[in-house]
Amino acid sequence: MHPSEFPSRSPGHRRRTIASPKLGFAALVILAGTLPSTCFAQRSPYTERDGRRIYLERCAVCHMPDGSGSSHTDNFNSFPPLTGMSEWMSLRQGQRYVAHAIIYGPYGGLTVNGKFYFGMMPRFRPRLDNGQIVAVIRYIAEHLNAPLPGYVPIDAKLVEEARRAEDTIDAVHEARYALPPR
Repeated sequence: MHPSEFPSRSPGHRRRTIASPKLGFAALVILAGTLPSTCFAQRSPYTERDGRRIYLERCAVCHMPDGSGSSHTDNFNSFPPLTGMSEWMSLRQGQRYVAHAIIYGPYGGLTVNGKFYFGMMPRFRPRLDNGQIVAVIRYIAEHLNAPLPGYVPIDAKLVEEARRAEDTIDAVHEARYALPPR
């Protein structure tokens, strides 16, 4: 349709002006300069808010919103705390273990801070993509724990490595026992 064929505008109609591309680019540069250099979105398409939301929707039911873990009775602990993991979160192998656990869902017994836990975690392999796993692990590492000096946030490459790891409970336990005790 040729522009002359469009119906004319009503007398009171005002034509909208779109900002020039140069102005839009300048605004983008200014906004980008105000973001911190460690901006969460640099490592994942998911934001810090997404990590919190995923944690609260998927993990907090068992591990509690504050990461303190839970038990069914005083003698039977089911879900270990996700706090007290600062050392693990500062190690690439610790981050990889947590990703492996989220992906494959460990079960059975383990001891955390002298308390024995026995339970089963669901497998999130088909439910969460690598970016979502990065977001939730960053939330655990940076909000439920205090990052140690030298902490480097997990990235999707490490999560992908965990996805390719052996899919057995023995492999999950072996990775856990290679970490410092907690």
